[in-house]
Amino acid sequence: MARKKKVKKKYRGFWRFIKFQIFLMCLVFAGLAYYYFGGYAKQISELKAEAEHYVKTSTADTFKASQTSIVYDLNGNQISVLKGEKDVYYLTYDEIPANVTAAIISIEDKKFYQHGGVDYKAIMRAVLAMLKNGEVTQGGSTITQQLARNVFISQERTWQRKMEEIFISLKLEKKYTKNEILEFYLNNIYFANGYYGIQAASKGYFNVTVDQLDLSQIAFLCAIPNSPSMYDPVTNINKTLERRNLILENMLNDGKITKSAYDTAVSEQIVLNRPQ
Repeated sequence: MARKKKVKKKYRGFWRFIKFQIFLMCLVFAGLAYYYFGGYAKQISELKAEAEHYVKTSTADTFKASQTSIVYDLNGNQISVLKGEKDVYYLTYDEIPANVTAAIISIEDKKFYQHGGVDYKAIMRAVLAMLKNGEVTQGGSTITQQLARNVFISQERTWQRKMEEIFISLKLEKKYTKNEILEFYLNNIYFANGYYGIQAASKGYFNVTVDQLDLSQIAFLCAIPNSPSMYDPVTNINKTLERRNLILENMLNDGKITKSAYDTAVSEQIVLNRPQ
Protein backbone atom coordinates (compact mmCIF):
# COMPACT_ATOMS: atom_id res chain seq x y z
CA MET A 1 0.00 0.00 0.00
CA ALA A 2 2.74 2.37 0.96
CA ARG A 3 4.57 1.46 -2.26
CA LYS A 4 1.51 2.33 -4.38
CA LYS A 5 1.30 5.74 -2.70
CA LYS A 6 4.97 6.37 -3.50
CA VAL A 7 4.39 5.43 -7.16
CA LYS A 8 1.37 7.70 -7.39
CA LYS A 9 3.32 10.53 -5.78
CA LYS A 10 6.18 9.97 -8.21
CA TYR A 11 3.90 10.07 -11.27
CA ARG A 12 2.00 13.05 -9.86
CA GLY A 13 5.23 15.07 -9.93
CA PHE A 14 5.93 13.85 -13.45
CA TRP A 15 2.51 14.92 -14.73
CA ARG A 16 2.85 18.32 -13.02
CA PHE A 17 6.11 18.80 -14.89
CA ILE A 18 4.48 17.81 -18.22
CA LYS A 19 1.53 20.15 -17.63
CA PHE A 20 3.89 23.00 -16.78
CA GLN A 21 5.86 22.41 -19.99
CA ILE A 22 2.62 22.38 -22.02
CA PHE A 23 1.60 25.61 -20.33
CA LEU A 24 4.93 27.23 -21.27
CA MET A 25 4.58 26.03 -24.86
CA CYS A 26 1.10 27.52 -25.05
CA LEU A 27 2.48 30.83 -23.80
CA VAL A 28 5.20 30.74 -26.46
CA PHE A 29 2.72 29.94 -29.23
CA ALA A 30 0.36 32.64 -28.01
CA GLY A 31 3.23 35.13 -28.00
CA LEU A 32 4.30 34.15 -31.50
CA ALA A 33 0.73 34.40 -32.77
CA TYR A 34 0.34 37.84 -31.22
CA TYR A 35 3.70 38.84 -32.68
CA TYR A 36 2.89 37.78 -36.25
CA PHE A 37 -0.83 38.39 -36.49
CA GLY A 38 -0.64 41.60 -34.48
CA GLY A 39 1.57 43.21 -37.12
CA TYR A 40 4.71 43.38 -34.98
CA ALA A 41 6.70 41.06 -37.24
CA LYS A 42 6.19 43.42 -40.17
CA GLN A 43 7.11 46.48 -38.09
CA ILE A 44 10.30 44.90 -36.78
CA SER A 45 11.26 43.72 -40.27
CA GLU A 46 10.82 47.27 -41.57
CA LEU A 47 12.84 48.73 -38.69
CA LYS A 48 15.65 46.26 -39.33
CA ALA A 49 15.70 47.09 -43.05
CA GLU A 50 15.77 50.82 -42.31
CA ALA A 51 18.63 50.34 -39.84
CA GLU A 52 20.62 48.36 -42.39
CA HIS A 53 20.10 51.12 -44.94
CA TYR A 54 21.27 53.83 -42.52
CA VAL A 55 24.52 52.03 -41.73
CA LYS A 56 25.18 50.70 -45.23
CA THR A 57 24.97 54.20 -46.76
CA SER A 58 26.95 55.84 -43.95
CA THR A 59 30.59 56.91 -44.19
CA ALA A 60 32.93 58.68 -41.80
CA ASP A 61 31.59 61.95 -43.26
CA THR A 62 28.12 61.07 -41.97
CA PHE A 63 29.39 61.84 -38.48
CA LYS A 64 31.03 65.10 -39.56
CA ALA A 65 28.07 66.55 -41.44
CA SER A 66 27.52 69.43 -39.03
CA GLN A 67 31.14 70.43 -38.51
CA THR A 68 31.77 74.07 -37.62
CA SER A 69 33.68 76.13 -40.19
CA ILE A 70 36.27 78.62 -38.90
CA VAL A 71 37.06 81.54 -41.21
CA TYR A 72 40.51 83.18 -41.18
CA ASP A 73 41.87 86.29 -42.88
CA LEU A 74 44.97 86.35 -45.11
CA ASN A 75 47.21 86.72 -42.06
CA GLY A 76 45.78 83.63 -40.40
CA ASN A 77 43.70 85.54 -37.87
CA GLN A 78 40.26 84.13 -37.01
CA ILE A 79 37.56 86.51 -38.21
CA SER A 80 34.37 84.46 -37.79
CA VAL A 81 32.88 81.09 -36.96
CA LEU A 82 30.22 79.65 -39.25
CA LYS A 83 28.18 77.18 -37.26
CA GLY A 84 26.48 74.27 -38.91
CA GLU A 85 23.39 72.58 -37.52
CA LYS A 86 25.52 71.54 -34.54
CA ASP A 87 28.45 73.35 -33.00
CA VAL A 88 31.12 70.71 -33.64
CA TYR A 89 34.89 70.93 -33.79
CA TYR A 90 35.72 67.48 -35.10
CA LEU A 91 38.68 65.55 -33.67
CA THR A 92 40.12 62.28 -34.93
CA TYR A 93 40.61 59.46 -32.43
CA ASP A 94 44.36 60.18 -32.21
CA GLU A 95 43.61 63.80 -31.31
CA ILE A 96 41.35 62.87 -28.40
CA PRO A 97 43.23 62.67 -25.06
CA ALA A 98 43.37 59.18 -23.52
CA ASN A 99 41.77 60.46 -20.31
CA VAL A 100 38.67 61.49 -22.28
CA THR A 101 38.07 58.01 -23.69
CA ALA A 102 38.93 56.41 -20.34
CA ALA A 103 36.50 58.67 -18.48
CA ILE A 104 33.59 58.17 -20.87
CA ILE A 105 34.03 54.39 -20.96
CA SER A 106 34.31 54.17 -17.16
CA ILE A 107 31.03 56.00 -16.63
CA GLU A 108 28.96 55.12 -19.71
CA ASP A 109 29.98 51.69 -20.96
CA LYS A 110 32.59 49.66 -19.06
CA LYS A 111 32.27 46.70 -21.43
CA PHE A 112 32.59 48.81 -24.57
CA TYR A 113 35.49 46.78 -25.93
CA GLN A 114 33.85 43.45 -25.10
CA HIS A 115 30.27 43.70 -26.42
CA GLY A 116 29.08 43.72 -30.02
CA GLY A 117 27.06 46.91 -29.77
CA VAL A 118 24.45 45.85 -27.22
CA ASP A 119 25.01 44.87 -23.58
CA TYR A 120 22.05 42.58 -22.91
CA LYS A 121 22.95 42.12 -19.24
CA ALA A 122 22.95 45.90 -18.76
CA ILE A 123 19.51 46.10 -20.38
CA MET A 124 18.19 43.42 -18.02
CA ARG A 125 19.68 45.24 -15.02
CA ALA A 126 17.99 48.46 -16.16
CA VAL A 127 14.64 46.67 -16.58
CA LEU A 128 14.88 45.02 -13.16
CA ALA A 129 15.86 48.33 -11.55
CA MET A 130 12.88 50.01 -13.22
CA LEU A 131 10.50 47.30 -11.95
CA LYS A 132 11.96 47.57 -8.46
CA ASN A 133 11.94 51.37 -8.22
CA GLY A 134 8.95 52.14 -10.40
CA GLU A 135 11.01 54.47 -12.58
CA VAL A 136 14.07 54.50 -14.81
CA THR A 137 17.05 54.68 -12.45
CA GLN A 138 19.81 53.40 -14.72
CA GLY A 139 20.39 53.16 -18.44
CA GLY A 140 21.03 50.07 -20.49
CA SER A 141 22.33 51.77 -23.62
CA THR A 142 25.90 51.21 -24.76
CA ILE A 143 28.05 53.95 -26.30
CA THR A 144 27.22 52.49 -29.72
CA GLN A 145 23.49 52.65 -28.99
CA GLN A 146 23.80 56.26 -27.85
CA LEU A 147 25.64 57.08 -31.07
CA ALA A 148 22.91 55.39 -33.12
CA ARG A 149 20.24 57.38 -31.29
CA ASN A 150 22.04 60.71 -31.59
CA VAL A 151 22.94 60.47 -35.27
CA PHE A 152 20.35 58.32 -37.02
CA ILE A 153 17.08 58.37 -35.10
CA SER A 154 15.11 60.52 -32.67
CA GLN A 155 15.25 60.58 -28.86
CA GLU A 156 11.63 59.40 -28.73
CA ARG A 157 11.14 56.69 -26.09
CA THR A 158 9.13 53.99 -27.83
CA TRP A 159 9.80 50.29 -28.31
CA GLN A 160 10.09 50.89 -32.07
CA ARG A 161 12.87 53.45 -31.57
CA LYS A 162 14.62 51.14 -29.12
CA MET A 163 14.50 48.19 -31.53
CA GLU A 164 15.85 50.30 -34.39
CA GLU A 165 18.57 51.65 -32.10
CA ILE A 166 19.65 48.07 -31.34
CA PHE A 167 19.62 47.06 -35.02
CA ILE A 168 21.71 50.10 -35.99
CA SER A 169 24.18 49.45 -33.16
CA LEU A 170 24.76 45.85 -34.22
CA LYS A 171 25.41 46.97 -37.81
CA LEU A 172 27.69 49.83 -36.77
CA GLU A 173 29.90 47.44 -34.81
CA LYS A 174 30.32 45.28 -37.91
CA LYS A 175 31.19 48.19 -40.20
CA TYR A 176 33.39 50.38 -37.99
CA THR A 177 36.16 49.70 -35.46
CA LYS A 178 35.72 50.38 -31.77
CA ASN A 179 38.05 53.38 -31.95
CA GLU A 180 36.10 54.81 -34.89
CA ILE A 181 32.85 54.45 -32.95
CA LEU A 182 34.41 56.23 -29.95
CA GLU A 183 35.61 58.99 -32.27
CA PHE A 184 32.14 59.41 -33.80
CA TYR A 185 30.53 59.35 -30.37
CA LEU A 186 32.77 61.93 -28.71
CA ASN A 187 32.29 64.29 -31.64
CA ASN A 188 28.50 64.04 -31.67
CA ILE A 189 27.22 63.78 -28.10
CA TYR A 190 25.52 66.81 -26.59
CA PHE A 191 27.20 68.75 -23.76
CA ALA A 192 24.36 71.26 -23.12
CA ASN A 193 24.21 74.94 -24.06
CA GLY A 194 24.51 74.25 -27.79
CA TYR A 195 27.82 72.35 -27.62
CA TYR A 196 28.09 69.10 -29.58
CA GLY A 197 31.32 67.17 -29.21
CA ILE A 198 34.14 67.24 -26.67
CA GLN A 199 36.13 69.94 -28.45
CA ALA A 200 33.18 72.33 -28.64
CA ALA A 201 32.45 71.70 -24.96
CA SER A 202 36.07 72.36 -24.02
CA LYS A 203 36.08 75.67 -25.86
CA GLY A 204 32.60 76.55 -24.63
CA TYR A 205 33.18 75.96 -20.92
CA PHE A 206 36.92 76.52 -20.48
CA ASN A 207 37.89 78.51 -23.59
CA VAL A 208 40.75 76.11 -24.42
CA THR A 209 41.19 73.08 -26.67
CA VAL A 210 40.61 69.67 -25.12
CA ASP A 211 44.32 68.77 -25.14
CA GLN A 212 44.86 71.63 -22.67
CA LEU A 213 42.42 70.30 -20.09
CA ASP A 214 43.55 68.55 -16.91
CA LEU A 215 42.05 65.32 -15.57
CA SER A 216 39.50 67.03 -13.33
CA GLN A 217 38.22 69.25 -16.16
CA ILE A 218 37.94 66.26 -18.50
CA ALA A 219 35.92 64.27 -15.96
CA PHE A 220 33.78 67.36 -15.39
CA LEU A 221 32.90 67.60 -19.08
CA CYS A 222 32.28 63.86 -19.39
CA ALA A 223 29.70 64.19 -16.62
CA ILE A 224 27.38 66.28 -18.81
CA PRO A 225 26.14 64.02 -21.69
CA ASN A 226 24.33 61.50 -19.46
CA SER A 227 21.67 64.15 -18.81
CA PRO A 228 22.57 67.57 -20.29
CA SER A 229 19.78 69.35 -18.43
CA MET A 230 20.50 67.79 -15.02
CA TYR A 231 24.27 68.15 -15.33
CA ASP A 232 24.31 71.53 -17.08
CA PRO A 233 27.40 73.20 -15.54
CA VAL A 234 25.94 76.68 -16.02
CA THR A 235 22.76 76.05 -14.03
CA ASN A 236 23.56 72.94 -11.96
CA ILE A 237 27.30 72.96 -11.38
CA ASN A 238 27.02 71.14 -8.04
CA LYS A 239 25.31 68.23 -9.80
CA THR A 240 28.04 68.25 -12.46
CA LEU A 241 30.70 68.14 -9.75
CA GLU A 242 28.98 65.21 -8.04
CA ARG A 243 29.05 63.22 -11.25
CA ARG A 244 32.64 64.33 -11.95
CA ASN A 245 33.62 62.80 -8.62
CA LEU A 246 31.76 59.59 -9.51
CA ILE A 247 33.64 59.40 -12.83
CA LEU A 248 36.98 59.90 -11.10
CA GLU A 249 36.10 57.17 -8.59
CA ASN A 250 35.19 54.81 -11.44
CA MET A 251 38.45 55.60 -13.23
CA LEU A 252 40.39 54.86 -10.04
CA ASN A 253 38.56 51.57 -9.49
CA ASP A 254 39.08 50.62 -13.14
CA GLY A 255 42.81 51.22 -12.80
CA LYS A 256 42.83 54.12 -15.27
CA ILE A 257 44.30 56.66 -12.84
CA THR A 258 46.43 56.52 -9.69
CA LYS A 259 45.23 57.36 -6.19
CA SER A 260 47.43 60.45 -6.24
CA ALA A 261 45.89 61.65 -9.52
CA TYR A 262 42.41 60.94 -8.12
CA ASP A 263 43.05 62.93 -4.93
CA THR A 264 44.35 65.91 -6.88
CA ALA A 265 41.51 65.87 -9.41
CA VAL A 266 38.66 65.38 -6.94
CA SER A 267 39.84 68.28 -4.77
CA GLU A 268 40.26 70.69 -7.69
CA GLN A 269 37.89 73.64 -7.78
CA ILE A 270 36.33 73.98 -11.23
CA VAL A 271 36.04 77.50 -12.61
CA LEU A 272 34.20 78.01 -15.89
CA ASN A 273 35.78 80.35 -18.42
CA ARG A 274 33.16 80.81 -21.12
CA PRO A 275 34.01 82.95 -24.18
CA GLN A 276 32.29 86.32 -24.31
